[in-house]
Amino acid sequence: MQVIGFVSQAIPENLPEGFREEDSILVYLPLSYMIGGYAVLIPRSAVRPLNITMKEAMRFTLTAGVTCSPRNP
Repeated sequence: MQVIGFVSQAIPENLPEGFREEDSILVYLPLSYMIGGYAVLIPRSAVRPLNITMKEAMRFTLTAGVTCSPRNP
């Protein structure tokens, strides 16, 4: 499974006590249609960047892929 998420904290020292694992980052996973989302601590090695803008990623995620980006009509 793959999901689009947004890195919200990549510096371990800025995370709460108990979440400061050296190779982990905090990623926000929004739910479709802006109902909410999850903040998850995951290994940095499990994240890969996408070649899209934040606006495109947010639009795709929040609309459950119903809208398409200008690059992919």
